[in-house]
Amino acid sequence: MNEKLTVRRAFVASGQVQGVGFRPFVYRLAHEGGLTGTVGNTSEGVRMEVQGVEEEVRRFGQRLQAELPPLARLTGLKEEDLPIVQQEDAFAIVQSSGHAGHSVLVSPDVGVCADCLADMADPQNPRYNYPFTNCTNCGPRYTITRSIPYDRAVTSMSCFPLCPRCKAEYTDPADRRFHAQPVACPVCGPALWFVDKEDAAAGRTRPESVSLQPATMQVFGSQSDGVQSAIPCSGDGSGAEASQQSTRPHTASAQSASPCPADKPGEAAYRQSCAQDKEALARLALERSGQVLLDGGILAIKGLGGFQLACDARNARAVALLRQHKNRPHKPLALMAGDLATVRSLCDLTPEHEALLVSPEKPIVLCPRRQEESPALPPQVAPDTRQVGFMLPNTPLHSVLFDWLAARAPQPPVLVMTSANAGGEPICLGNREALERLSHLADAWLLHDRDILVRVDDSVITLQPHTGPAAAALSGASRPGRGEPLFYRRARGYVPRPVFLADSRATEDMEAAAGTEVTEAAAGTADAFVATQAASPVPACVLGTGAELKATVCITRGNEAFVGQHVGDLENPAVMAFYEEVVTHLEKLLEVRPQALVCDLHPDFLSTRYAEARAAREGLPLWRLQHHAAHAAAVLAENACFSPALALCLDGTGLGDDGTIWGGELLVMELAKPEWRRLGRLSPFFLPGGDAAVREPWRIAQGLMIQGPLTQGQTTQNLKGQAAECDSLDAASALACAPWLPEHAQASRAVGEMLARGINCPATSSCGRLFDAVAAQAGLCMTTTYEGQAAIRLEDAANRAQGPLGAVLAGRAPMADMRKISGMIWPVGVTARDGLLELDSAGLFARVAQGLAHGMPVPEAAGRFHLSLAEALAGMAGKAARSLGITTVGLSGGVMQNAIMARLLPQALDHLGLKALTHHELPPGDGGLSLGQAVWGRRMLAARAGQ
Repeated sequence: MNEKLTVRRAFVASGQVQGVGFRPFVYRLAHEGGLTGTVGNTSEGVRMEVQGVEEEVRRFGQRLQAELPPLARLTGLKEEDLPIVQQEDAFAIVQSSGHAGHSVLVSPDVGVCADCLADMADPQNPRYNYPFTNCTNCGPRYTITRSIPYDRAVTSMSCFPLCPRCKAEYTDPADRRFHAQPVACPVCGPALWFVDKEDAAAGRTRPESVSLQPATMQVFGSQSDGVQSAIPCSGDGSGAEASQQSTRPHTASAQSASPCPADKPGEAAYRQSCAQDKEALARLALERSGQVLLDGGILAIKGLGGFQLACDARNARAVALLRQHKNRPHKPLALMAGDLATVRSLCDLTPEHEALLVSPEKPIVLCPRRQEESPALPPQVAPDTRQVGFMLPNTPLHSVLFDWLAARAPQPPVLVMTSANAGGEPICLGNREALERLSHLADAWLLHDRDILVRVDDSVITLQPHTGPAAAALSGASRPGRGEPLFYRRARGYVPRPVFLADSRATEDMEAAAGTEVTEAAAGTADAFVATQAASPVPACVLGTGAELKATVCITRGNEAFVGQHVGDLENPAVMAFYEEVVTHLEKLLEVRPQALVCDLHPDFLSTRYAEARAAREGLPLWRLQHHAAHAAAVLAENACFSPALALCLDGTGLGDDGTIWGGELLVMELAKPEWRRLGRLSPFFLPGGDAAVREPWRIAQGLMIQGPLTQGQTTQNLKGQAAECDSLDAASALACAPWLPEHAQASRAVGEMLARGINCPATSSCGRLFDAVAAQAGLCMTTTYEGQAAIRLEDAANRAQGPLGAVLAGRAPMADMRKISGMIWPVGVTARDGLLELDSAGLFARVAQGLAHGMPVPEAAGRFHLSLAEALAGMAGKAARSLGITTVGLSGGVMQNAIMARLLPQALDHLGLKALTHHELPPGDGGLSLGQAVWGRRMLAARAGQ
């Protein structure tokens, strides 16, 4: 090699670069460029030293970033020129040095990839039909990993010794299964078996107790495969509940996760026999499981992050039975289809919908049902909305099950695939747990013995439709308005992927250099993280403990924020135990301990009590951050906005710092200091009966019909005239004034007395409760069976609006078109009271009530409510922005999961010259709130240290 034309350069990559095929990728790039050198894991990340022609070395660095493997994510890439190494003639993968996992991110669990599906479809492939096929580009990661550095010995695959064939793939840098820790095949991998209620009652729940009968399915693996099997060896499949000593025969420890030694006499034949038994077990399991589904039964399936309950979604009786068993009468059920073509036949999909459905994360994607869907799904799958949550098979097990069904079902199979848990409990994780807790829910169980170490539910994402011809007019709208995914629930496929936090001081330097604010959503991504981390001291580790509903936790490490998976509502000890499991698991994987905690202001939240107890036990500082301030901090942190900004935080409830119930708030926040204060709100109204009003929104509507704007203990007369007007109408119109009376006449009289006497009628400024009241007034929802039901029905009604209004609500035309139609947007007053701006929520409600009483169609009234509320909220923000000289408004809270509000509110702000910041990596609801808490705590610690 000519030294004059040769250079040597080191590249150090940090981020999600382990267990994702990164080193084989580097190896391939080096060989294609004719480069020599080494690649290996170090305490800094993956270190590469490459030597060769300067142009090829430069091109190598470019390709590192441009051609990353599907699961890899770079958070930093450092370069350094080195002296040339003489006599080097090859490129090699070297042994790890230092603590290899220190700055490496554990990958989320990933849906089965196309290459593995091709392996499974090939009758000559050793993994033909094998339901645990995976490679470096797919398969379980987070849910099977105990600790770092990520290696087979610290995963639940540790008790499955590799057979010679898998060992050869695992150690070959050119193979896509190189160092794929979950790698397995029918010879050496996990076993699959079936248990029905009769088996469970008789105690026949272990694979060795299953009677093998002839099965009609094709077998896994090539029939000519001569690879000898490993001794069957696994845990009992009970996950975190499993004891150290398994009851399975031949169980190996984590230390035995290595190729089997040379065969002893007779051992190969024994292992081959065991492997054949496993194949027969699995064939029988799939056949019997499929038959349960075809017969209209309910099957519990062990998925990636826990158990799922499945039934035939085309069978109305099966769906009704599942709803009855789960006591879930109305909440939409998630569906799984075997392929994209089936989803297309049932839903109107955009290219963005399809891209999400087939993405490696394989989330549940909310898709609009086709009007002419054929054959139609029963309405019971989602009775409140035309949005249906679909996903494609995310594991090889799901895939082979759908293959079996497709060959036998009269129509392309569609399954309900919902979390396997009773109401209010966490998703089932282990085999024993599932057999016990699901005995009243499932008819049978499809089990395997690969342990799940931490529960992770399915992620749920919605997608705003394209704006079509209005795209230019909507250019200032939020990211969701341009077709970007918006999280409802962030879990499988995305956790533990971090949110990258740009440092406030480095961001300020970038702003000064650019002469503008760094407020683009991209500034909160890895690009900004890489640009700012070098200039920043290592920030403290802070734990944000989240809220009560849709709980998550957030742990910071350096300039990364790790928001844990969706836990659910913290209503009982079982869910609280799951919550603590998540905290423990994340801290172990990240090798961190919090230096401070931040919790919600509400003293009775279980998350608050956890934070208080832990802070006292460990002597840590604890800050209590008001609920909506945490929402504001979350959306500003996602967008790297540290300068003063406004935030509209719109949700159901959150305890205010004045002891009242907030939920429709305008705040100003400077995250860098950190400081915040309340500037505005929805005018308060009563919740007759307190929590009962949340379950029965007609109570709120009746209160608003009587009360008008108020504070606690006060009423006004401005809507009494409206009530009198209702009394003068005919019976049909009068019913429109109070549609709840036929069902709740007696309770309505009691509510009137409560309001008159001021008994148990707390005041609230909640935007979510205003949606509930309007839904009740429109006759859409008098009582709720799940959180958000009334608002979902109201949004669904608005989506049925026709004409120009319908076009704007659907995003086919700009909101500006509505301003050209006189009276289409109802005027809503914004006035100053007690030092706050107040949006006249009762006045807006009165407009809806008047319209309905005079025969306005419900879809039009619902649509105009959304439209007018968005305009009024923007107007309130505009008043504050002008007085403060601020041009940026963050949007957060559960109301921003409403697709119409997520589309209209940014447009209304843009009309006033204000820039909307929205969530793009976390849910706008309480599932993203823990990020705001953790970031606030980091800034509090920095302020305390004088940074």
